[in-house]
Amino acid sequence: MNILIGISEDIGWRERMEDEHAIYKIPEKNFFSAEIYDGHAGRRAAQVAAEMLTPHFLHAWSRESDKSLKEQSHEYELLRDAYRIVDDYIVKSGIESGTAAANFYIIDDRFIAANVGDTRIIIGTAQGAFALTVDHKPHLPEEKSRIESLGGKVIFYDVPRVQGMLAMSRALGDASLKPYVSCEPRIIVGYPGKENDYAILACDGVWDVLIPQEVLELVRKAESPQKAAELVKERAIDEGSTDNITVIVLDLRGYTRNLKRDAMEILEVIDRAVKNSKIVNSKDTIAVTDKIL
Repeated sequence: MNILIGISEDIGWRERMEDEHAIYKIPEKNFFSAEIYDGHAGRRAAQVAAEMLTPHFLHAWSRESDKSLKEQSHEYELLRDAYRIVDDYIVKSGIESGTAAANFYIIDDRFIAANVGDTRIIIGTAQGAFALTVDHKPHLPEEKSRIESLGGKVIFYDVPRVQGMLAMSRALGDASLKPYVSCEPRIIVGYPGKENDYAILACDGVWDVLIPQEVLELVRKAESPQKAAELVKERAIDEGSTDNITVIVLDLRGYTRNLKRDAMEILEVIDRAVKNSKIVNSKDTIAVTDKIL
């Protein structure tokens, strides 16, 4: 896959860097991934996730090829399992920190995007920036309902927080906030098209101060994905971000120009943490965009 990559990061005004990122390429399997883990209360959970999550997925995926087609699990189920297993490892290892996570996988002619927390993935389309992720915030009705049904509370302490502590409702780790903080990822599956020129992954240090369309426009004007990642980071700092910042810019044009489809198609949105999880098809793309941007 001909995908060019730019990565830029900055500690910001924090005392320590708690972000991690990873890139995996397996040409013989037509597999590519880019991912960001935004840690909190320490870096260890983010480090474990960066080291474990995709390798676990790849191991499970390779084992599926030994099964009959009827017995094989969907790739998104394998990714859900990877999230759960990494979360369980972090908690049982006594690691007290937690991490947001966002994974963007390309497998052959399709993509899978997954996230917990508020690290985002956006992708460029003919209409503009399309968000492949949803921020998991405690005040959202479905998240608040889930937390309260488990006996937890959402308490406003400068912003809504789970048990008055964590300003996101899903993450890997955070042992002290189980079961209220869920590790269940929201996953979106689809086919990219020729219209998809760039994908951008960034932690909330970017999205707290910049909107997706602004970020996409910066990227499209840059001379390279590396320069684009640096521009996004610098703009976020200029706009007042004080958080850790990690940005990954993927130039998809060398990959998408050879695809048969002109437009991206969304096949499924899977979210087992939400009741009546919506499964959509490509005809619902506009509705999904309106909901999650």
